[in-house]
Amino acid sequence: MLRRSLVATLAVLTAAAAAAPAAEPVMVVHHIPLPGSGPDGAPALPMAGRVATWAQRAGLALRWEAVPLKRSLQALQRNTEPLCVLGMFDTPERRRFARFSRPIHQEEQQVFLVARHAAAALRALPDARAAVLSPQLKLLVYDGVAYGATLDGWIAQRRPPPLRASASSAHPPTMLARSHADFTISVAGELREWQRRGEPHAQVLETVLLPGMPAPPRRHLACSMKVSPEWLRRFDAAVGAAPPPLTGGAQ
Repeated sequence: MLRRSLVATLAVLTAAAAAAPAAEPVMVVHHIPLPGSGPDGAPALPMAGRVATWAQRAGLALRWEAVPLKRSLQALQRNTEPLCVLGMFDTPERRRFARFSRPIHQEEQQVFLVARHAAAALRALPDARAAVLSPQLKLLVYDGVAYGATLDGWIAQRRPPPLRASASSAHPPTMLARSHADFTISVAGELREWQRRGEPHAQVLETVLLPGMPAPPRRHLACSMKVSPEWLRRFDAAVGAAPPPLTGGAQ
């Protein structure tokens, strides 16, 4: 009798385990190396804090890893393991090898960050497209970084091509101040932060916003195709329940 009872109990437990949804694995989330990461490896960025909160509410565990952007893009393209990358722009090219979450962050209005020696020439141009395409001014961009569909299209058309630098090691204030390049694409908040930290070359830089600059893009989690649609569905549901502040900017 006892044996039959144990067998019946085991059968019920086995059936319940089979019916229960499989636990989602701990998700590796890449972010570019930044100073001031938390004890769990999370970067000191507001959107990282929001991502951690949404994941917790969805019952999803994260593991943060600081990885240069170029290596993260290569990992997404290889698609050998489930992983996500923090704060990526959603572009048609990247949709060939990545799944994107709902928007998690609204970027500031992009501006041109220009060395003082080139500021007058940049301001004399009629619009933002003319600035990006200008052969008289040297444009600096980060290798592997997307700036949004419109700006990326202009950059691809530029002749001569822009100067490309590593996002993890380049120091734009120095490169611009020493005339390695004349201007780059950034946000005003980045220059303010450099000035707040006392970066020696930041004082000779200016921001310029020309007509026709695209609306601020939105950032997402970009996940490898190995990440299950169910994981993204649960994460997106948590984002939808407490969305970040967004405007009508481009995605």
